[in-house]
Amino acid sequence: MLDRIKQQLNDVITIADSCPEKYQVKCFEVLLNALLSAEGIPSGVKVPGEILMRPSPDFFTRYNIVEEQWQKVFHFDGTAYSIIVSDLNEKTASKKQMKLALLLGVKALLEGGESGEGIIEKGQLVELCKQYAAYDSANFTTYMRRNKNLFLPKGNNWILTKPGQKQAAEVIKELSQ
Repeated sequence: MLDRIKQQLNDVITIADSCPEKYQVKCFEVLLNALLSAEGIPSGVKVPGEILMRPSPDFFTRYNIVEEQWQKVFHFDGTAYSIIVSDLNEKTASKKQMKLALLLGVKALLEGGESGEGIIEKGQLVELCKQYAAYDSANFTTYMRRNKNLFLPKGNNWILTKPGQKQAAEVIKELSQ
C-alpha cells in the first residue's frame, strides 16, 4: 500500500506542477485529499506540509466535552475555530463578557496560539462583546480584574488560568444544552 501511495503521490505532484502557478497549491491539496480518501486515510492537508488541527483536541477530552456539545458553541473549519453560540443565557453585560472571555480563551488554546497559553486579546474580546451587546466601556477592565482566578493579566491582554479553563468547560456544557 505504501509503495502505491508513493507512486500516486508522485503523480499528484506532477499534475499539480503542470497547473498554472496560482492554482498549484489548491490543485495539490485537492488531489492529495482525494488520494488519501481513496486509500481510506483521513485527510488533513490544507497546504503542502501544513497539517490541519484535530477537531477534538485535548481540551475537550480533558473536560469530557463531546463533539455534539462543542459544535453547538464553536465552529471548526479545518484550520480555525469560531464562536457561534447565539445566546449566552445571561442578562448583564458583565456576565456576558465573562462567558465571552472564557470562550475566547478556549479558542486560543484550541488554535495553539502563542505557546498554547490561551491568550485573550483585549481587542478581540472588545469586538466580540460588541457583537453580543455586552460591551460596557466604562467597566470593561474592571470586570476582568474582578476575576483574577480566571484571567491573569499579560500586558493589555489576559491568560486563561487552569481554574478559568475548568469554568470555560462548564460554560461550554451549559451553552450546548
